[in-house]
Amino acid sequence: WVCDTGGDVFTWVMKREALSFPETMRFLAERAHLEMPEQSKQQSEQFAKKDELHAVLKWAELQFHECFLKSTDAKDARDYISGRGYSQQTVDEFRLGYHPEDWDWLQRKAKSQFSIDALQQSQLIRKQDDRPGYSDYFVDRVLFPIHDERKRTVAFGGRLIPGHKERGGKYFNSKESPVFHKSRVLYGLPNARDAIRDTKSVLVVEGYADCVACHQFGVRNVVATLGTALTELHCTRLKAFAPKVVMVYDGDDAGQNAAAKAVGMLIGQSVDLRVLSLPQGADPDDYLKENGTEAFQALVDKAPEAWKFRFNYEVKKNGLDSINARETVVSEMLNLLAGAADLQGTAREDIIIGQLAPRLQLPEGAIRNQLQRVRSGNRPQQFQTKPAQEEQPAIVQE
Repeated sequence: WVCDTGGDVFTWVMKREALSFPETMRFLAERAHLEMPEQSKQQSEQFAKKDELHAVLKWAELQFHECFLKSTDAKDARDYISGRGYSQQTVDEFRLGYHPEDWDWLQRKAKSQFSIDALQQSQLIRKQDDRPGYSDYFVDRVLFPIHDERKRTVAFGGRLIPGHKERGGKYFNSKESPVFHKSRVLYGLPNARDAIRDTKSVLVVEGYADCVACHQFGVRNVVATLGTALTELHCTRLKAFAPKVVMVYDGDDAGQNAAAKAVGMLIGQSVDLRVLSLPQGADPDDYLKENGTEAFQALVDKAPEAWKFRFNYEVKKNGLDSINARETVVSEMLNLLAGAADLQGTAREDIIIGQLAPRLQLPEGAIRNQLQRVRSGNRPQQFQTKPAQEEQPAIVQE
């Protein structure tokens, strides 16, 4: 192939789309309008149900987008998006939309095409205690359509318009459905996929607004999580596209704490995992506006490995200027490593311990011994230099 990848159409699609062979077969069958033989009646019904939900969500995306572009009701929404600096090209690429302040608007539009049950299964409508029947879900919000890796619409994110009546939080997403699982889907992946392959890296931000802003500034290898931290399922998906994953967090305390927690969940992943903590409490959108793309990219290039970020986080939090402080840092790092089951016995673990030991001014052997005790369940919250049965205070030796 011209892209320097060998193989037939199936292996090429499997690599480019990061799909399994059965997923590739179904993907190509849909493209060619061919019927796929199903393994059972139950499986056939499940696929048919998901196909219907995808159709409903794709239709809803068109309604929201056209409303945003053309309706007088959407003026405030257009002003808000324009005020954030989004261009018309960005609006069109990400299919930004708006739902009017009308609780039955989408239901009326769908009346001749989709059933109430289909709308409810797609999480586009819901029952409310203060109103009879169903109400539309994303009333009076700017909408960010969420797509899976095959560019199918699976959900929406809604943003409250400043100055409008507040209903719920500033942001909220569709509830989970048969086609939408927050722990698996990453916002912006279809838009970012080519840039991820070109750069061999992917940046993960915390929300769709920051993701769109990065793309607007030309940083295209960016995706976002959806109301959840980066999960192992996310990492597994991203590893199929790039060997390097950079988690980007706000520089405030909440962002630092979230980053430290995420490292604990992902330290065992076989990927070059980095953490970028933006300075002065900034988020990606603000930092790009104030400093530009080159400065942002320079920070990305210098982002520390995940374990180093966590070590620096613990040092900043606890210090290293006393035995007790150092003991606490050691304990936190041991618990970090012990909590990663996939890390045990790997070369990656050996490398981390080898680099961690001189920073703690401890022999590698001492760290390994204590790590084994933590994993075996002996006093997992404290670093100890004596056998577990001895009732002596734990001391970190110089």
